[in-house]
Amino acid sequence: MQLNIVAYAADCRVFGRLELDVERMSDLLNGAQTYDLSDAVFESLDDGHRVAMPEFTIAADDVHVVEVIGPRGDPGRRVRTRVHRMQLKVGPYIVAGHLHMLPGVDPLAGFVRRGRFVALTEITLAYQAGRESILRDVDAVVVNRDLVEWIQPATDESKVFPNVPIKIDPRAKELTWDLA
Repeated sequence: MQLNIVAYAADCRVFGRLELDVERMSDLLNGAQTYDLSDAVFESLDDGHRVAMPEFTIAADDVHVVEVIGPRGDPGRRVRTRVHRMQLKVGPYIVAGHLHMLPGVDPLAGFVRRGRFVALTEITLAYQAGRESILRDVDAVVVNRDLVEWIQPATDESKVFPNVPIKIDPRAKELTWDLA
């Protein structure tokens, strides 16, 4: 199955199609060092100019964030997790979103033990495009943990996004209970 993606690199966004031959995008990204895109369009963060290429191979080292457009994987494989709202900086991008961990797992420790690419949901993504500040609400992204400059719990997102309302997920409730 081919999925539309937006890959965020250090100096551009890359729109394209990627063949998903595993169940989850994070599995695909963690399982390879390069990815073959079809119908790739590069959009410069500096001046917005675009360049199209019918095929392009992008290296994992160049991918900071991947926005997944379409299905988020097999719902049958999902397990009960605890949602942790986190903020992180990946190259020129600030990401605020939900990191999902098993109950009882420290989110920061769990983040560093995961594979190179880690999924987050209910994202607000911020970056500069030319002189314009861009804020995007996105359902799900996968971030390159190796390129993360910092990560912290998002106790007060107004520090990162001053004067901007942040989308709050009404489903983000404390769902842990004693299973004994």
